Amino acid sequence: MWPTLRKSIGNFAGPLKRHGSGYSGGSPGVNLPFGLDSPMRFTLFYLIAGIVGFGAPFLVIRHQMLRNVTEDPKE
Repeated sequence: MWPTLRKSIGNFAGPLKRHGSGYSGGSPGVNLPFGLDSPMRFTLFYLIAGIVGFGAPFLVIRHQMLRNVTEDPKE
């Protein structure tokens, strides 16, 4: 039983061991949507992405709370 089970697990896990996580090269930053060439450009894009990503939910909640929902529906 164990040799059969070991062979089926090896067939399943073989490609996973060979290809790893799927990123070629394995260097840090290869999956980022912006380059790491210029430190100033990286800082600017990182701040923009962080401010938009962190601030957007708060702006949506603020908009929903300030919205006037007490008006009668127009017929």
